[in-house]
Amino acid sequence: MEHASEKMETEKTPKYVHLIAGWPFVLVLFGGLIGGGLGGLAYLINLKIYHSQLSKINKILANIMCGMVAISAWWWIAGAVQNTFFKV
Repeated sequence: MEHASEKMETEKTPKYVHLIAGWPFVLVLFGGLIGGGLGGLAYLINLKIYHSQLSKINKILANIMCGMVAISAWWWIAGAVQNTFFKV
């Protein structure tokens, strides 16, 4: 007998979900390595959100908020790096 968790693991995630979940990877364009790491982390979290039991609208809102948190974290880290290494 197949359990629900095993069935969920074997299901393929649709390509459009990867596209929607991966929008924080935009951070790579101007965020470099730090932006890529935060974008990748947000992508993984967004995939977990997609597979959760939330309603569709809550999944969309959580996806957007996750990306916004990644962008905010990048902004804070970039400011800290600039203040540390490039004091004028």
